Amino acid sequence: MCAVARKGEGWMARRMATGETRGFSYLMLLGWVAVGGVMLSALGRQWLIEGRREQEAEWRFRGQQISQALAHYAAATPVGQPTAPDRWQDLLDDRRSGRTLRHLRALMPDPITRGPWAEVREQGRLVGVYSPSEAVPLKAMDDAARYRDRVFMAQGPDGAVPVTAPVAAPIKVPAPAPDPAGGTRNR
Repeated sequence: MCAVARKGEGWMARRMATGETRGFSYLMLLGWVAVGGVMLSALGRQWLIEGRREQEAEWRFRGQQISQALAHYAAATPVGQPTAPDRWQDLLDDRRSGRTLRHLRALMPDPITRGPWAEVREQGRLVGVYSPSEAVPLKAMDDAARYRDRVFMAQGPDGAVPVTAPVAAPIKVPAPAPDPAGGTRNR
């Protein structure tokens, strides 16, 4: 057995000394690089999908915040005034009632396009927003096939968004009664 081991040692030593390794290490390295590349490409796809999921969650959150701000703006409307804002700034700083109300904390861009939201207006007033993106969301929505099909609006109990507030019934002021002394006075 020792003779066989010595014979093998001499054979390997001669090959190493002459540089005749036949590229075994190089092939092994190429195999590991190929396996690593496949694994990194799968990981990259997973990171891309995870990033889109986070973007979509942020899109839903921001849309709901704007929808709630529009609803809060409508609920805080004094009688006889429109229930929808003219501009975005009105959601940030509402002074219609004499005190400052902040229905929205900050103007948040559309996270899908990283640009402004597309606006839904009725009678020139802002009643909703949607993303102008044509992309298809990862998570299925109600009946919207693309991001632009989902509109975030403030909805009342009947599902409608009134743009103008109902006018209060006029207050009946009694007519002045004639004064026996010749003038008029209120009773």
